Amino acid sequence: MGVMNLLLNKFETLPIELAACDENITEQDYEDKSKEAFRQMVIEVDEN
Repeated sequence: MGVMNLLLNKFETLPIELAACDENITEQDYEDKSKEAFRQMVIEVDEN
């Protein structure tokens, strides 16, 4: 997270791609935990 904070302070926008494979998470956990955490951190999620 230290590097992320540095980059966020240096750039106005910082697009980052996160790809998860071989899923082992329920849709409910994804909605309730992962997406909610991103929402609280004001991180836009593009599920395409």
